[in-house]
This record gives sequence, C-alpha cells and structure tokens, in this order.
Amino acid sequence: MAVTAADVKKLRELTNAPMMACKKALDDADGNFEKAAELVRERTGAKMDARAAERTASEGFVHAYLHTPTPGMPPKVGVMLQLSCETDFVAKNEQFQKLAKDLAMHIAAVKPMVVREDQVDPALLEKEKEFARKEALEQGKPENIVDRIVEGKVKKVYEDWVLLNQPFVLDPDKTVQQKIVDVQGILGEKIEVARFARYEVGA
Repeated sequence: MAVTAADVKKLRELTNAPMMACKKALDDADGNFEKAAELVRERTGAKMDARAAERTASEGFVHAYLHTPTPGMPPKVGVMLQLSCETDFVAKNEQFQKLAKDLAMHIAAVKPMVVREDQVDPALLEKEKEFARKEALEQGKPENIVDRIVEGKVKKVYEDWVLLNQPFVLDPDKTVQQKIVDVQGILGEKIEVARFARYEVGA
C-alpha cells in the first residue's frame, strides 16, 4: 500500500514523533495506520493523542525578544515568535509565557530556518542528499552504506534547520518539540509554534 504525505503528517500530529520515524513506520507497516502507530510508540516512546489532529490552537500571543550580549550595548539579534494555544486563558498562563520566552531565546541562539520538517525547501534538501551520496560514492562506500549515510544526512539537516527537531538549548537532552509537549501536558491544551522571524545585524 502506497504511503502518502498526508498519512505521514497525520501520524506525526498524533504522536509528535519525527517525520522520518513516522514515514519508516508506515513503510514497515505497509501503509497500515494502526500498525504504524504501534511501531512508532515502540520505537520512540511516543504517546498517541487521538484528539490532537482535531484540536485547533487559535489563541496565543506574539513574543518579542531582543538579545543584548554586552550590557549597555544595543541589541544585535531580535526574534518575534507567535506561540499558539487553544484558549486565551492558557495564553495568559505564566508557564505558557515562559515557554514563549525560552523558545525565542533558543531561536536567537541556534538560528533555525523553519518550524517544521514539512517547511524545509525540498530542492535544498535534495541538494544535501545528492552531495552526501556523491561524497560517499567517491569514498568507495557500498550502496547499502551510502543509503544509510544519506538518511543520516537528512536527519542532520532536520536537526540543524528545523526548530522542533533541534536539541533545546536550555535542556539539550530534549528536543524543542519534546519541551513543548511537556508544557502541553501540564496545561492540558494543544500548543504550537505558528511562526517566527529572526533578525541579526550584519547577517
């Protein structure tokens, strides 16, 4: 059974597992969604939330952060972040607002390009894969090893470019997505980064 991008997206929304893990689970399960969900749980420890895909994060707020590395000097880096939730009540919550601040600080420091994996430019990703494949072949790597090298490159690109996949700067043992899920569990609402913009003088 052919695996569609919509199936991968749906499984990711329900489990908060990485996109590549969801795609592999669906491939291994021959497109069987329930079996794939079980594989994702076994492999990543992801917890299913059957309501997650239907819930809408239409509230929230915009947080602005200015980074001043040297006291008394003008800031050189600025971040604007829209963090969304389901109700205005949670948007006013101290933990939710702290999460927004921490995420903005993370963005200032780590410089992600996009929020989610599906926002990565396919053309740029393909170039990275082609480069990794060419380099591996030039080194005389066998084909099965080349495929693993390319898969590793894709994972590294997502970790470098995608906000949700990055190790959280204040707790590197967790990804940004896992940090959001932790706060989501405490507040009982869907929380998501809607968008962000990062500005740096001279960049």
